[in-house]
Amino acid sequence: MIIGFALMLALVLPADAQTARSMNFRDVSPDDWYYPFVKRLYEDWIINGVADDLYAPDWTVRTSEVAALITRYLGLESTARQRRGSLPAESARFWYAGYIQVLYELNILDAPYLERLGLRLNANGRLIISNEAAALIDAPISRMDVVKLIARSFQIRSDTLLRTNRLLPSEVSGSGNEFITGGGYDWTVFHRIAENKITDYDDIPESYRVYFLKLFYNGIIGGNGYGQVLPHDNLRRSELARIIASVLHFDMRTGDLRELPEVSVITPEDFVVSSVDGSRFLRRERAVQILREQAAGISVSVYGGNINIRIEQRNIIPMGFLNEIYVYRYDGGFTSEAGRVNSAVNAGVYFPRESSFTIMSEIDPVGYVYLILRDLTRGGEIAGALMLNIGADGSLREMPVH
Repeated sequence: MIIGFALMLALVLPADAQTARSMNFRDVSPDDWYYPFVKRLYEDWIINGVADDLYAPDWTVRTSEVAALITRYLGLESTARQRRGSLPAESARFWYAGYIQVLYELNILDAPYLERLGLRLNANGRLIISNEAAALIDAPISRMDVVKLIARSFQIRSDTLLRTNRLLPSEVSGSGNEFITGGGYDWTVFHRIAENKITDYDDIPESYRVYFLKLFYNGIIGGNGYGQVLPHDNLRRSELARIIASVLHFDMRTGDLRELPEVSVITPEDFVVSSVDGSRFLRRERAVQILREQAAGISVSVYGGNINIRIEQRNIIPMGFLNEIYVYRYDGGFTSEAGRVNSAVNAGVYFPRESSFTIMSEIDPVGYVYLILRDLTRGGEIAGALMLNIGADGSLREMPVH
């Protein structure tokens, strides 16, 4: 039965071949707490059942299955197939070999984890999966290891493996960082989680604690009725469905733990319905309001012939959106980039953070600051933009964006 489930996971159709399908598992009913998560993932072709009509929500999850799902939500399914073909024969015989190789190359599976699984490398940097290692990979995985792998998939950086990522346009990170609420973390929120939200925090091994804080912060996991996360327990398929669905869909996450300013709190009334496909998108004027709040942290100073732009970026972007800030300078009739503060690629940095850029120019205006708000629920499309001209006297003036 375990092998059968593994194959069902591995044989998901590629995105361009997928068609709409309706869930019909007789062991998953609308009254079950995990029903919406299983349904969403099944309809998205992310997961399958152990049989056509069985999901097996109480079955224990294995490392191999988690590796497959992480690879899939990073958009690297085809890469995993290619990697499997490049592995030694003794490794390639395992259905999950390509997934494990991808996670290793992205450093999601770090050195201590590889050692614990008994995995070795050949001279070409390809994993050697022995029978002993295979037994560990296909063994039940603990909650804390699932949390670690998911959290590490959020902090990877741009890499050749990620150029095939189809989740977001390439100008966004394409590195998993787009899953982080608001594009970054706030240490004060971490402290509140550790002190008030997780009642068995002391039971979490120290090296795993930051991973629990990150997923709790992002609304990916939550405690049980007693506030416990039970780090040493194994994970069930019903629980894994909730985690993966929450990674991919911001509307399935728990509440935002940040203290957002009122202008950054969005409500259903702030959205309009697309006449094309019936989906919702944030009103452009509402997006610009949020960007103006972020722009309040931008200041300009003049000294000598230099113009210094200081950006104090706060983590005030609503869940499901990303903020990018670019500084451009005018030079001889051309425009060039002087710097950027991009939440998508700098998400490992904690908020609030400051950045400074210097422009040398005799032209007035000397350049401009361009702020973008991206909607991750709509593939990273731009929800709104704000442009501020930088005057030679240190002034900032909002300009229309077309």
